[in-house]
Amino acid sequence: MEYFLQENPNSDTLIVLFHGTGGNQYQLLPFSGALFPEANVLSMQGSVGEGKERRFFAPLNHNELDRDDFNKQTESFVEFWNSFTKAYTFKNVIFLGYSNGANFILGILEHSIVNVDRILLLHPSDLAYNINKSYQDTSLIITTGSNDYLTVPGKVKALSKALQPKFKDVQFELLDGGHELDEPEITLLKTIL
Repeated sequence: MEYFLQENPNSDTLIVLFHGTGGNQYQLLPFSGALFPEANVLSMQGSVGEGKERRFFAPLNHNELDRDDFNKQTESFVEFWNSFTKAYTFKNVIFLGYSNGANFILGILEHSIVNVDRILLLHPSDLAYNINKSYQDTSLIITTGSNDYLTVPGKVKALSKALQPKFKDVQFELLDGGHELDEPEITLLKTIL
């Protein structure tokens, strides 16, 4: 699993980035830099596809996950994460995923992932996840656009409600835009964080 690690010895916060479809480990650096300018950054790159098709798991087939591939990819990350957290220690850990990366984080949560304080899911889809573990020490923020052409905002809101019992707190934010990340989303998240 490819990744980019930028360390700041003066910070005890780590932000872990998961890009959207067609992105790479550098796609979310400007976005995360605006939100967490001093944080250490671990930015992951999906290992399925290349270029505009790069992603963290196989493409959907009739809006359904290829469960075998999805489980394989998420288990691979969990193994990586367990090794990483043995080598590095941070006081605050934040996962931030956009679109395909947000969906990947939801898949990771189907496993017993540890050492994550806050999760930001930007424009995820509800793909029938099986999250049975409780994350009562983890806060969750979910965003979507009212004009999002890839996800149905009502389904994303329903996903946020379904996840509420599993997390310390869950905050859902509906934005005026579409599926893209833009300045109003950064501004909103800055006020929340």
